[in-house]
Amino acid sequence: MWGTSWRQRLRLAPLYLAMRAADGIAGIARARARPPMAAWQPGLTVIIPERAAPAMLAEALASLRLALAHVHEPTQVVVVVNGTPLAPYISLRAEYPDIEWVHDDAPLGFAGAIARGLERARHDGTYLLNNDMTLAADALEALLPLRRADVFAIGSQILQQDATGRREETGFTDWYVDGGGVRLFHAPVPAATEPVAHLCASGGAALFRTALLRRYLRDSRCYDPFYWEDVEWSLRAWRDDFTVLFCPRSRARHRHRATTARFYERAELDRIVERNRLLFDARHGITPFGADWLCARVCELPYASQRELSRLRQAAGVFRRRLARARHPQPLAPPRLADATGAACHLTSSYSFALRTPVADGAARPRLLFVTPFAAFPPRHGGARRVAELLRGLKADFDIALVTDEASLYDARSFADFDGLCAVHVVRRDDAARGAEGTDLATRMREHCHPALVAAVGAALRDYRPHVVQVEHAELAPLVRQRTTAAGWVLGLHDAYGPADFADAAEAARFADDLRAYDALTVCSDEDRALVAHPRITCVPNGGNVAAGDYRPSESLRLLFVGPFRYRPNRDGIVRFLRAAWPAIRAAVPAATLTILGGDEHAALRGDDDAFSAPGVQVFGHRDDVPRLLAASALTINPLTAIRGSAVKLVESLAAGRACVSTEDGARGFAAAAPAGLVIVPGIADMAAPIIRLLLDAAERHRREQPDPMALEPFGWPHAVRRQRALYDELLHAPSRMNGPA
Repeated sequence: MWGTSWRQRLRLAPLYLAMRAADGIAGIARARARPPMAAWQPGLTVIIPERAAPAMLAEALASLRLALAHVHEPTQVVVVVNGTPLAPYISLRAEYPDIEWVHDDAPLGFAGAIARGLERARHDGTYLLNNDMTLAADALEALLPLRRADVFAIGSQILQQDATGRREETGFTDWYVDGGGVRLFHAPVPAATEPVAHLCASGGAALFRTALLRRYLRDSRCYDPFYWEDVEWSLRAWRDDFTVLFCPRSRARHRHRATTARFYERAELDRIVERNRLLFDARHGITPFGADWLCARVCELPYASQRELSRLRQAAGVFRRRLARARHPQPLAPPRLADATGAACHLTSSYSFALRTPVADGAARPRLLFVTPFAAFPPRHGGARRVAELLRGLKADFDIALVTDEASLYDARSFADFDGLCAVHVVRRDDAARGAEGTDLATRMREHCHPALVAAVGAALRDYRPHVVQVEHAELAPLVRQRTTAAGWVLGLHDAYGPADFADAAEAARFADDLRAYDALTVCSDEDRALVAHPRITCVPNGGNVAAGDYRPSESLRLLFVGPFRYRPNRDGIVRFLRAAWPAIRAAVPAATLTILGGDEHAALRGDDDAFSAPGVQVFGHRDDVPRLLAASALTINPLTAIRGSAVKLVESLAAGRACVSTEDGARGFAAAAPAGLVIVPGIADMAAPIIRLLLDAAERHRREQPDPMALEPFGWPHAVRRQRALYDELLHAPSRMNGPA
């Protein structure tokens, strides 16, 4: 039962009953025909809501003037000044005498300001422009040819980056469902410049059909003062059988939350966004978990949000819109990363990515089942980087079904990499059943081969009948016990293990039996090859994105260490470096600094170790802008000891044109043919001397760091993919492997 008290349940009863009633009579709801619409007539209205930012508005108007000069049909501009006196706009009104100015002393909210502007709109098309946007000169011109009778809105590409350099907004929108409900995100812009369909057009930079916008706007005031109303407009248009387009060639630049942040505290902004996200879900029944689940999420909101959602008019709106879902179903449901029961989720295609249809038996593309115990996209550590790059390279030649654990770590940044795969099963491991850090290998095997993952692999084997099964990591080696068909099975050992790695001889024997059941093993380094006994072992080295690019000599005195602390050797290695080498480096180069990327878990795993408080040291979590940080660094460090496998970070540093100082253990797999940029020393304490020398001698550092694409080619991911593909080709030529059921 949702709610923690009878008062809370009574307060939210109207909302709950509205959802249950709409769902209950959905089966008898009659479908309604799309409202008839004629072709768009020439003419363009631009509406700009404005509140107390005349300088920012001036920039928007200057860009708009240039953009309108490319429009050869009637135009109209309406600026809705609200929540502020009109006096500060005297000079702008004089500079733009053709603009229609609407004023209200009271703040109207986003939808309220748009409604006031629409009262003046004279044309079939209305472009909504936030006052914190500036347009490219051809932004409007690019949209106008796309006006069709069945089109409701056309969104512009939005250029905006957050503080880490990540592209936060693109204007190309999509959605998904996770354990918290429906999520909206801005997907990467498609490579092609042609317009494509997407979920919703942003109310800050998009062209709308004026008549439909008026219709949908009236019922979206429930989201006041802002956020999620424009998502509802487009969703209703889709359900009315209209199309919403994204036009990459129309570009607008955005200062994110530049207006709202001046009038609302960050906590209040976040509260409103979360309230409206759940309200949108309640109104449109997006999350398929039921009314009880959604009311439980509402009960987790702050009291102010619960009170606002408990009003009778909110319940009435929820009933109307939720019932309309049955009359006009959403044509493209959001993919799900979570299920209320905890079962594995089978992703579906969406606006920003498409899963391939597997080819029929006997066709040229073999089927590959790829199983990984961790989230691969976006890569948060070296093992995930390896899986991600192998999948990207192999999907050109294979129909790939992916079974992946750690569903909770997938998010909006993941979906672009699912494009081109044939199937994706995401599994959520029960974190409560996970052992403590540092548990032995046999325990980790039992934890990673948990029932949900085993069941998902079994279903994938049955449904996709793969020709090759690729299992990643020794911890998943027991999955081979599900082998019942002629498919070739390959185990990818990121770290190689032998009998001495088990505390119990029986566990070691079971592991050896599992290894023998595989047709082939892959290892990351020749050093690891020597640790494993099997008749077919292929070294598929780790790599980097090696390309002749924009090398720029290093100029700073910053060291960079990239090593998620979830991998214990990363944490232990950097702590030893801070104690054994960093004091000498700072004494010789007082301006030297060290940036540590310890992954999402760094705060919990660093503990209260005072080593991280050393002068000049900064510790961050996962970052999407590692290339930018590499470019801003003088060199990188790799203070790892007693490891297996090989370090992806090492190659990525060399490929980016930054020297790397590494221990001998950390250079596993690369020492035999080390490029000039790789400086290898016996131990962690020995790292201080070459680091000091390279920081003080820029000429020597530049000589070493400049990448040589020919020398680095064997260390690139394409080389690793070719090795992996060659192994699959050997297995596929085995008798009957490509013929008949696999």
